[in-house]
Amino acid sequence: MREVFIKKLVSLMNKDGLDAVMICPSEEMKFLLGYAPMMCERFQGLFIKKDGSLFYLCNLIYTGELKNIFNDLRIISWFDGDFMDDAVSKLLESEGLSGKKIGVNTSAPAFWVLDVAKKLDITFVNARPLLEEIRIIKTDEELENLRISAAITDKVFSGVIEFIKPGMLEAEVRDFITSEMIKHGGIKPWALVASGPNSSFPHYTGGERVIESPDVVLLDFGCSYNDMCSDMSRMIFVGSATEEQKKVYDICRKATEAGEAACFEGAFIPDIDKASREVVNNAGYSDAFFTRLGHGIGFMGHEAPDIKVSNPRKLEKGMAFTVEPGINLLGKFGMRVEDVVAITENGAEILNKSTHEMIIV
Repeated sequence: MREVFIKKLVSLMNKDGLDAVMICPSEEMKFLLGYAPMMCERFQGLFIKKDGSLFYLCNLIYTGELKNIFNDLRIISWFDGDFMDDAVSKLLESEGLSGKKIGVNTSAPAFWVLDVAKKLDITFVNARPLLEEIRIIKTDEELENLRISAAITDKVFSGVIEFIKPGMLEAEVRDFITSEMIKHGGIKPWALVASGPNSSFPHYTGGERVIESPDVVLLDFGCSYNDMCSDMSRMIFVGSATEEQKKVYDICRKATEAGEAACFEGAFIPDIDKASREVVNNAGYSDAFFTRLGHGIGFMGHEAPDIKVSNPRKLEKGMAFTVEPGINLLGKFGMRVEDVVAITENGAEILNKSTHEMIIV
């Protein structure tokens, strides 16, 4: 259990006027407790009160497991045969939370909180910003683990360049990437492989298209190392690239490098977005760059700080985030070059070392 971070959260709760925060099973819970049970339809969560006291509310199914892991965590339980909202409401009322203001994390299901809110006149609010704030500044150890995680993606990318061939399914390349990350020590690997027109969809989830020659392939992948995440995007051109593809790739590469050059301790985040976006806009592709520039990264793949024009915050030492401008010509092709950047005592450190140069295989 990370008592230091729980104390930080309690301090922020009191500043925001919250009576408690409920954290359901998630990466956020694992960050604070070092463990998160299985998530199902049964109401459960870690409750942290504004006085710093904690309790875990769960169904009896999970009680034995939690008691086996935590000796000092108070656990209150409800029976599966009872009506869930009635049982949970009664327990929360006994904890003095009726009529209170409670923050919830990102994994709290609406069908849990809506009925309980109605029964107990509880106001549930979004506590994600508080949970992000307590971990937004990385320690030296966390920064080192981010470096190692990024190095794993670099090693795997070198292997993908040798592996990818015309006639392969996107899914074959995806499976190769995830298996290689495991070989290199990565945990919870994931990969997006989008070829041809599929590359124009930023969060493509398919894998059935056959890679052709010529073809354009977008790779977006990462893993975790000692709980710190990586996230890298690169392009591979199979066979050859058209003049239009070469032009758009060069714009995207320059936009990434312009954004990274604008990163330093004290930099105003909207200025970073502007530096990168101006490269794309000036080249006439403003309509094709419809995403934010980047997102924070660390214990979770997406966390604070968002790198976008609407985030009026300055970069601080210990922050880590992505820079990933994308040019998406929908139904045609898309380009993205993404690195993880960390703000350290030595300035902005680009954690990914894989080349930005065009790669044709």
